Amino acid sequence: MIDESSKVIIGVIMNKILTYTTIFALTMAVLVPATYANPTPQSSNFPHVISLVESPEGIRHWRILRHTLKIEVPQQSKAISQLIIEAPANIVLRDNIDTSDQSGKKIAAKVSIQGKKATLEFTESVAPGTVIIVEMNNVKKTAVTSGNKFYKISAILAGMNAELPIGVAQLRVI
Repeated sequence: MIDESSKVIIGVIMNKILTYTTIFALTMAVLVPATYANPTPQSSNFPHVISLVESPEGIRHWRILRHTLKIEVPQQSKAISQLIIEAPANIVLRDNIDTSDQSGKKIAAKVSIQGKKATLEFTESVAPGTVIIVEMNNVKKTAVTSGNKFYKISAILAGMNAELPIGVAQLRVI
């Protein structure tokens, strides 16, 4: 049988455990980045993914979002004539996609969507030394995001016909 003073002590200990657990969980939620991208190993002379950002960031239940992807085309690389972006299972891409370079100058591209794949065919190949910023506007989530979701990015380089994988961008949700 537990007396009244033992119940009070147990209650205080449980409150402290709950408080510390909450503080730890909130700290981890703030410190873990929402997204990250993995370039291919040959990224110094091959186009690669720099980052993926979701806006608004970290809100699991929002259905319409913007995903911004950054891709670097190094000086030693060939120019890019097309980008192919394959979305995760719970993401619906729309043809409202804008492309620009690191200075904000628009890059003209014909956008076509087929299922989970968006193909961006540039009117002029994107030159080496450029960072391509792809803003996928009005991206729709079909379900609440949980776990890790991956965008697979490929490119077709100028003068080539093969689709080459250039990286994976991971949308992480806590």
